[in-house]
Amino acid sequence: MATTEHEQTLNVWLAGLLKERGLNAKPEVKHPGNRRIDVEVRIGPATIAVEAEHGQSSSKQAEAIKDADNRLVQKLANGAVAVCYPDNTTEESLPHSQFMWMVRDGVNPTPNWTTGDLDRLTSVIRLTPAQLGNPDYAAAALSDSLNIAVNRLDDTQKRMLAQTLDLPPATNAKSESMWDRAAKRALLVLATAVMFHSRLDTNLPGMRPEFDSRQDPPIPFSGPWPPEMAHICRDADDRIAAFRDAWDLILALDYKPIFETGRAALQACPPDSAFSDAIRDTADAALAVVQNIAGLRHDLLGRIFHTVLDTARYDGSFYTTTAAATLLATLALRGDTCDWSDHSAIAGLRITDPACGTGTLLMAAAERIRDLSPQSDVDENISRALIENVFTGYDVNLTATHMAATTLGLLSPTTQFRNMKIGRTFLGVDDAGDAHLGSLEFLDRQPMLMPWPGGAQPAAQVDTGETMAAAERADLVIMNPPFTRDSLRHDQL
Repeated sequence: MATTEHEQTLNVWLAGLLKERGLNAKPEVKHPGNRRIDVEVRIGPATIAVEAEHGQSSSKQAEAIKDADNRLVQKLANGAVAVCYPDNTTEESLPHSQFMWMVRDGVNPTPNWTTGDLDRLTSVIRLTPAQLGNPDYAAAALSDSLNIAVNRLDDTQKRMLAQTLDLPPATNAKSESMWDRAAKRALLVLATAVMFHSRLDTNLPGMRPEFDSRQDPPIPFSGPWPPEMAHICRDADDRIAAFRDAWDLILALDYKPIFETGRAALQACPPDSAFSDAIRDTADAALAVVQNIAGLRHDLLGRIFHTVLDTARYDGSFYTTTAAATLLATLALRGDTCDWSDHSAIAGLRITDPACGTGTLLMAAAERIRDLSPQSDVDENISRALIENVFTGYDVNLTATHMAATTLGLLSPTTQFRNMKIGRTFLGVDDAGDAHLGSLEFLDRQPMLMPWPGGAQPAAQVDTGETMAAAERADLVIMNPPFTRDSLRHDQL
C-alpha cells in the first residue's frame, strides 16, 4: 500500500527538482508572523511563491489558490503559482507527475487550471515575472530563460550561433564558456524577432505585400499569405522550420533588421533536439514578455537589453533609466514647444539622439508627446509620423540599433522599417586603415582628435543599409553620451 507523503516533504522534493532545472528554489521558507512559503523561487528582483496541495480535488484546488493569494496580500511575493500534486505522489513518481497549476498575480489571475509535466511547470514558474506588469521583472524572466536556453547548447553550437551574427567571444570568461555571452546575445535577437512577430500577427492578414521586398529590384508578390502566427510556429513539430518560413514571408513585406538577422540565427546550427529545445525556451519567454510590450508605456526592450547583456566595458552601453529618460523628455518637451493638437506641427518636429542605444530617450520623447497630444491615443498617424519624420537615432552598436528600431516599431507595428531614420555609425578602423569615431563625425571639424579627410562619414540605415545623409537640423537633441573609458575599442584606434 502506497504511503501518503506529507505536503512539506513533497515541497522539499519539488524545490530540489526545480533547482536541478536552473531555478533558485528553496522549500518551506519561513517569514515573520509565522508565515511560510511552500516553495520560494527568486528570479532577478522578483519573488515567486509556489503554494502546493497534495491532491487535486476541488477543495485542494481552493486551498492552493487561497494560500497563493494570501502570499500576495501579505506582500511576501510578487507573483504566485497555485499547484496541486496528484493524489498519492511519491518521491519516485514526482518527477514524472502531471501537475495542476494556476498563476496568480493579484490583478489578472489565470482563469483556468492547467495540467502538465514538471518541465512545463518549471517554464511557467520561470516566466511568471514576465506577467507581473513590471519591466524589471519581465527582463529578469527573459534573462533567466535565455540562460536556460544557452545551457542546452554545447560549445560548438554556441560558437556557431555567435559567429553567424558576428559576435565575439568573451576574453575573460571564468565560470562559463567563452561563447556563453555571445550565444545569449544571439538568442536575444531571436527573442526580439518572436516578440515582433507576435505583435504583427493581428495586422498581417491585411498587409499582403504588393511587391516582394526580398527581390532586388522588387517583383510582384505571389505566394501564400498571411504567415503563420508566432504561437503556432512555437508549437509546431519543427519549430525552427516554422519560424524560418514565417519570417521569410514577412521579409517579403519589410522588417529586414529583425527577421533577416533572426533567420540567420535560426539556421546557424544543425536542427537537433538541443537547438530546437533552446528555440522553444526562447520563444516561450518572448511570447510571455510581449504581453508587457503591448500594454506598458516603457522602454521594455532597452531594459531587457541591458539586463540580459553585459557589454558596458566594451561599447559604453550604460543604460539610461526610464525615470531619468522620462524626466529629461518632460523638461525638454514643453506645452509651448508646438501646437500639440496639430498633426502637421507634430510631424514637423525634428528630434535626434546621436547615441540612441536601444532607443530609451526616443521612446521617452514619444511618451511625452503622447501625453501632450490629446488625439495621440486614437490617431495612428501620429505614431507613424514620430517614426518616419520626427525621430532620428544613431549608434555604433549594431544590436542596439536593431533594438531601437524594434522599440520604435512597437509604437506602430505596421510602419515599414525602411522609412525609419535609425542608423549605425562606424567606430574603429576600417579595412582601408581609416579610423572613425561614430556619430562624432557628424561634426564639421575634429581639431581635438585628428583631421578627417573628406569631412563627415556616412551612417548606414538600419533596414536598407543605404547611406544616410548627414544629421538633419534638429529642434531637440536628446542624448546620454557614452562617457566612459572605452579601452578595448581605443586599442583598435
